Amino acid sequence: MPAVGDLSGRRIYIENIYPLVDAGRFPVKRIVNEPFEVWADIFRDGHSLVAADLLWRVEGADRWVRMPMQPRENDRWTAIFTPTRVGRHLYAIEAWSEVFATWRRDFMAKREAGLDVTLELEEGRRLLARIRPRIASSARPSEQAADDLSKALVSSELLKAARKADQSDLTRSSNLPLMIDRPIARAGAWYEMVPRSQASVAGTHGTFDDCIGRLPDIAALGFDVLYLTPIHPIGRTNRKGRNNSLHTGPDDPGSPYAIGSEEGGHDAVHPQLGNLEDFRRLVGACAGHGLEVALDFAVQCSLDHPWLTQHPEWFRWRADGSIQYAENPPKKYEDIVNPEFYGPDRNGVWSALRDVVLFWVGQGVRIFRVDNPHTKPFPFWEWLIREVQTIDPNVIFLSEAFTRPKV
Repeated sequence: MPAVGDLSGRRIYIENIYPLVDAGRFPVKRIVNEPFEVWADIFRDGHSLVAADLLWRVEGADRWVRMPMQPRENDRWTAIFTPTRVGRHLYAIEAWSEVFATWRRDFMAKREAGLDVTLELEEGRRLLARIRPRIASSARPSEQAADDLSKALVSSELLKAARKADQSDLTRSSNLPLMIDRPIARAGAWYEMVPRSQASVAGTHGTFDDCIGRLPDIAALGFDVLYLTPIHPIGRTNRKGRNNSLHTGPDDPGSPYAIGSEEGGHDAVHPQLGNLEDFRRLVGACAGHGLEVALDFAVQCSLDHPWLTQHPEWFRWRADGSIQYAENPPKKYEDIVNPEFYGPDRNGVWSALRDVVLFWVGQGVRIFRVDNPHTKPFPFWEWLIREVQTIDPNVIFLSEAFTRPKV
């Protein structure tokens, strides 16, 4: 059996905190400058009154902001605050027995019932003497008033000032995470664009300048986000032709999701689209039309991706020495291979993918549409998102989802 000391110290209970995601492992998400309401069941044994505060701060800040929680029905308490900064926050709840308010309530009930309250006055005098040093000087009753406690106790100022004068049984919840996002994280109209198809002359390869030429019409339609399918160099080995054919002609451009060639990998742009300066110009032009650029973050490589020669240990090799290309049986993607998230150099793989995202953040991108996230380890996404948003909390990830509801 547990020792008495293990159980006797706790009298205040804070339960059923809402909102909460997976017992606090993942942050609740809300939008900046919108009220965030927190609820909890807070109670204790006996008839003593309970007080509670909601605490919150921006993650990394030194000081907590606190506000009183208000009791509703059935021991349910609530408080509201409005975050004004994008980024990760923490919130918590503290609760304690309100000793002076309990004494005041009981004293007044007995006095109104016509009972002799001489002893209660003496107990109140001693209580006030004990907590007096912890009451703000402006609210402390004078010594003369303390002699006539029946008058001093009617002061609402004293009642408020004595709220935290005795927190000997204070109980605190764990710190809970909260992510405050930009409004575009909740809702927005996305225009999906294949950049190479934007050429004004039929049969030619589109460029970033061609994409810029489309922006006035896209903005006029009311879109918020210009979502680009992968803009990186495309591999040639096992390049796919029309309708997923393995037979390609000299002019077949290949799938933009077969990322990587001798021109570069995930941190490069297809040379026929332009260069990084051209891309940054597209990002700036979008901003001028009230649009944001979203990039497709596809964690897959062509067989010509630089990583295959630089880091062959990042990939799966079969018994005959050939590389394992991507499959979703019976579908086969002979032009694509996937890095191993739990291979011999998982730190290298994870860090490289994080650095890809941060590279494009450095080019002005703040939104990423993630391709097939459910086929990658969940801890990877938890780690990656935290890493990126620690550097820039304005970054938003949109998950492509066509999987089981529980996932």
